[in-house]
Amino acid sequence: MTTTEEAIIAIMGPTGSGKSKIIDTLTGKSWSGAGLKSVTDHVRTVSLSLKPDRHGGRPVNVVLVDTPGFDDTHKSDSEVLEMIAGWLASKYSKGTCLTGIMYLHRITDNRMSGTPHRNLKMFGKLCGGDEEVGKKVVFVTTMWDKLREASVGVQRESQLKDFLRPMLDLGACTWRSQNTKEDAERLVRDMVQKPISNLPVLLQDELVDKKRPLNETEAARTLYTQYQALLAQHKATITDLENAAKKSQDATTLADLQAERQRIEGELEKTFEEAKKLKLGFFQRLFSRWRTSKGLNF
Repeated sequence: MTTTEEAIIAIMGPTGSGKSKIIDTLTGKSWSGAGLKSVTDHVRTVSLSLKPDRHGGRPVNVVLVDTPGFDDTHKSDSEVLEMIAGWLASKYSKGTCLTGIMYLHRITDNRMSGTPHRNLKMFGKLCGGDEEVGKKVVFVTTMWDKLREASVGVQRESQLKDFLRPMLDLGACTWRSQNTKEDAERLVRDMVQKPISNLPVLLQDELVDKKRPLNETEAARTLYTQYQALLAQHKATITDLENAAKKSQDATTLADLQAERQRIEGELEKTFEEAKKLKLGFFQRLFSRWRTSKGLNF
């Protein structure tokens, strides 16, 4: 990059991983909250000018792009995907590519499953498997200061690297956040100074170059898989509740089972409402067949 160019760095990761906090640190302004509730419920951009530093770093103009996580407390996963996709497609259609992407991960998460796994998988599908895109990615581990023993963090970092191996092999790297302004600025400078290409991330290529609808992208297909798993899980739970109800003669127990079944069915309907927002016709048909199948009565 030349000194007159403006770098664009997207910041992604789950709710509570420190996305807004790192922007606070860089800008000196307070945007983030104190808890794990989502601060960012839409894509927002913050402009930043870094002055020359004592290590010889040149002035840098940066646009930081703060994105909601796929476990957002205010938005569904499908809504988050639509927002991120819309922003990425809009910028790329105007000839703007990302300079870099930070993906933040809490080192305090003790296992690679559930929400961390889902977020990372979605991120991988959004980026794609091109080496030139991989070089733009930095996986930033946060909250090291929250660990009682540093050795625990080192072990978790090693496990994370094993999980990230496909992306690391494409040129992505990791960074331990020190939660200081100097460290955050050094990270941004490091990302900006890398030789970069104008290659888009996979989601941009699919939406703009290949002109695919959002529901036919790899990221959306990842949601398909999640919905399938959730559908199977809910159906199995409902069957278990039915069987338990048939064996019970206690009125209180039957009432509890009925309430639980209604809760599960409500969660299932909510999932398919998300699917419909992405116009996932396949899942609408699945849901229709499910609702017209056995009555699910106790």
